[in-house]
Amino acid sequence: MSLNKQDAGFIILESLVSLSILAFFVGIVIPFSMEMLLLRSQKKEQVEASRFLYESALFYDASQPKDKTYHSGGVSAHSIETEKSIHIYIDNERITKMDYISAEWNINEK
Repeated sequence: MSLNKQDAGFIILESLVSLSILAFFVGIVIPFSMEMLLLRSQKKEQVEASRFLYESALFYDASQPKDKTYHSGGVSAHSIETEKSIHIYIDNERITKMDYISAEWNINEK
């Protein structure tokens, strides 16, 4: 296989273009995708903490505050209920908190 004089420079040019495309992916696309994966895991943790807080609030009883542990989607959380608030901890760091200002229960017994 012999190359013409016109085709001789294209091999180096093609190599430079390929190297540039590879450098673009390594330098820009891969760090961006890693950042997006990290952001996704942080948002997942926040959503799970909000869901745990919601579940704690559903069964909240001010006369009997209690501690609960939740596990879901690879996230483990600990809920601490007090007389006027609920705190959600993930990895011993408080993620979210809800204070009760007032509540009214209407129970109609027949």
